[in-house]
Amino acid sequence: MNLHYQQTTNQNSLSLKAIRLLIVLGIILIVTFMFADIALLPKNLISEYAISRLGMQVPLCILFLAGTFHPLFLKNYQKALFLIMLAIVYANYWLIIISWQQAQFIFPYEGTLLYTLFTLFIFRQSFQYALFFTFLVVLGFSILSFHYLIYGDHSFINFGFVAMGSLIALIGVKQIETAFKKLSAANNNLEKLNEIDYLTDIYNRRTYESRFSELIALRQRTAFSLAVFIIDIDYFKDYNDGYGHIEGDKIIQLQANNLADVFRRNSDIIARYGGEEFVVVTTQVDQAQCITLANKIIEQWTSANITHNKGSAGTYVTCSIGFYLAGIDQEITKNQIVKYADDALYQAKRSGRNCFIEYKTSK
Repeated sequence: MNLHYQQTTNQNSLSLKAIRLLIVLGIILIVTFMFADIALLPKNLISEYAISRLGMQVPLCILFLAGTFHPLFLKNYQKALFLIMLAIVYANYWLIIISWQQAQFIFPYEGTLLYTLFTLFIFRQSFQYALFFTFLVVLGFSILSFHYLIYGDHSFINFGFVAMGSLIALIGVKQIETAFKKLSAANNNLEKLNEIDYLTDIYNRRTYESRFSELIALRQRTAFSLAVFIIDIDYFKDYNDGYGHIEGDKIIQLQANNLADVFRRNSDIIARYGGEEFVVVTTQVDQAQCITLANKIIEQWTSANITHNKGSAGTYVTCSIGFYLAGIDQEITKNQIVKYADDALYQAKRSGRNCFIEYKTSK
């Protein structure tokens, strides 16, 4: 079917505003923790501490914040988050190593887990990047633990704590991402159900009205020709009453399929107008093309040869069509176009059905 649904925004993504607020919050937290850390540090480590926090980590946060103003930032958000936060973690590792080498001071490593949790859950690092992020974080901590032997007899315990904490966080990211994907899929299905007609799998009238209004607004800014076709199955009530509702539904579904086969462009709007009536909106066509399209719809029923001898009908199922073509430079409203196409349909009905009529305005 010729349907095109707007994809919803990934439910697991953050807005630019939210990202900027979180970065500012991160800077505030780093600066705040400095007051507590300085009280614990030996005086000969103050300068190195300032280099790590104010010379590395805060500038990286500011760089991250500045990047949010680039037009392609959101497209590259996950990559930027991965690189910036990994650099911040390793700046913290550098501080831990320097503290040990210069003053035999064991700087707290818990910040490693805090950075990891902030990255994975607050900034919502995707699982794909989170997998590599946690691996490199744990790899760096293993170097601290087993190469520099900073934690002595507690090295294995501290490493296990960081490794298991990172693994648990990674599992949580995977579970959350999976849940968001399911929610997004459910929302997409719900949106689809709200947009389409349950019987024909084409747009319902509400969606048609909305899409048509958008198209008219676009036409007012950029002139282009626009045609509306209204199609009605001839003597459908007689067919539905005579052959039953199930067979009647099949006829309605076939008409929808036929229209989708004729109007194949992405910009075409095909909808069930109500009952056995359908409406099609197509653009950038001329009169000859409209006549060709209308003939194709008529010919589809002729080729189908579906028997219909109930009530006032003839031998086979047919349809009647009314259409109106609004020229490129013609100023006209949505309601006027539909009215003209509807009037043309009634003219086709009065002319014996199984035909099409183009509505022409008087000059």
